Amino acid sequence: MNTNERHPQVLWAQREGLLYLTVELHDAQDAKIDLTESSIDFSNTTDDMLYKFHLDFYKPINPKESKKTLTGRKTVMLLEKQEDEWWPRLTKDTKKLAFVKTDFDHWKDSDDSGDEEPDFSGMDFSQMGGMGGMGDMASMMGGMGGMGGMGGMGGMPDLSALAGAGAADEAADEDEGEGEDEATSKPKD
Repeated sequence: MNTNERHPQVLWAQREGLLYLTVELHDAQDAKIDLTESSIDFSNTTDDMLYKFHLDFYKPINPKESKKTLTGRKTVMLLEKQEDEWWPRLTKDTKKLAFVKTDFDHWKDSDDSGDEEPDFSGMDFSQMGGMGGMGDMASMMGGMGGMGGMGGMGGMPDLSALAGAGAADEAADEDEGEGEDEATSKPKD
């Protein structure tokens, strides 16, 4: 690998018939992505640095049925597997790749219950270009008002009555100590 080349961070997750692949790299709208049944090649120049990678998939995917969107901050791909099955890993190679990490935001284990499979049938990935930001955060936060005080912790007893008890105990200890000093020291005649 050339010294002017780097790997972008790649996140992956899966469902039985689908792979999520996210390339976290800003300004990648012009990225070159070559997706085949067995592999993906990605390259993009950002900040005068070439970012690229090649991955051989564990099993074949359907590149024509797969979808991708390029935003200002990342590239998101939904890759359809040719067979509806869970893969033990993303790549054929068992060697761990340092730039490939699990995407826990989209991860679901094969034994997880529930039918919350994502429905992407109505999603137009060509319109997702504006996903890079949070929109007008100031207007969202403006309607919240002040947070006020935190209040007490629920379920805890009111300990305010005990606040002075420690000081009173210390004063009593000091009085006892003074009394002992006077009792043990005998005045001289």
